[in-house]
Amino acid sequence: MQVRSIFFVVVMLCSGRLLAQERDTLENSVEHQKFLTLVNANREQSYVTFGSGIGNLEPLIFEARLSPSYFFTGQKRSWALMLNPQVQIRMLDKKSLPIRNPSYKVYITYYHDIRFWQTSFLKKILYTNALWYAAVAHHSNGQDGAFYSSDSTHTPNLEDGNFATNFLEFGVSSYHLEKLGKKNFSIREIKLWAEIHPPKWSIEEMNSSYGFYRLYAKAGFLGPMHKRKDDAVNRWLQQSSVELKVGWIMGEMNGASPLQASQRLIVDITYKYYPTWFDEIAFFLRFYRGQDYYNIYYMNGELTQLSVGITSNIMNFQKAVKYLK
Repeated sequence: MQVRSIFFVVVMLCSGRLLAQERDTLENSVEHQKFLTLVNANREQSYVTFGSGIGNLEPLIFEARLSPSYFFTGQKRSWALMLNPQVQIRMLDKKSLPIRNPSYKVYITYYHDIRFWQTSFLKKILYTNALWYAAVAHHSNGQDGAFYSSDSTHTPNLEDGNFATNFLEFGVSSYHLEKLGKKNFSIREIKLWAEIHPPKWSIEEMNSSYGFYRLYAKAGFLGPMHKRKDDAVNRWLQQSSVELKVGWIMGEMNGASPLQASQRLIVDITYKYYPTWFDEIAFFLRFYRGQDYYNIYYMNGELTQLSVGITSNIMNFQKAVKYLK
């Protein structure tokens, strides 16, 4: 009888330990999937525009960006490393359809969750689910010609002028899921980040014109902002998202004053519609105003553009609803 009792106690202890390990494994798996969902939401998306839109951009057949991402992560849930090479092109609406010198970017980004976020005052400022990241990046146009076509007038050489900069990026992203009934939900995001272009990491000609220090903030939401009736408007809102991004460029910019918004302010507003019949893409309407982001073309001054196109859908909304809270 005593042997049976001892055996029973041992079995119960082992079973309890196995159940605890199983719960820990399940919890770690859920947390890991939530973390990867946050990382995935931070990816740069591929897109194609239809024409050049409305604004002061030269006539285009399309502008496109190819942005694949490759993830490396461990068994633990708290970190991930991402390699993100990008190619961006503009095809001109001219005879023979020439392509401007492409923009090439490469990001190597380290992501880490913020464990203390949910128990600190920070979740009251931003949102509950959060991560921080740090990246080293390269941006160039693959050319080796003189930066200026004329040294006397400082006219940029758009044919084969060299453009190259390496920079650091640091940021924090936070997300929140709001369930609005059985069928509807809203995913909200706040992101803050900074770019630092050390002068020695860029070609010398950019020192006085590019603006080597940049601050950005983004607010975005997908789905309705509050509970509504299950009508056509609500179903449309559930398939829609809006992103508002603002940026401020600091540093030397051809003599611009530190508060000269006409040269330093960036406003980027994007509306996306995710059709139910195609999970992989979204249609977008984008308004951009600020320094041209297409390599050496930043020398042409302010770009103002309203464009329409299609973009890749990088977030699996069903997984997001499952893991974000």
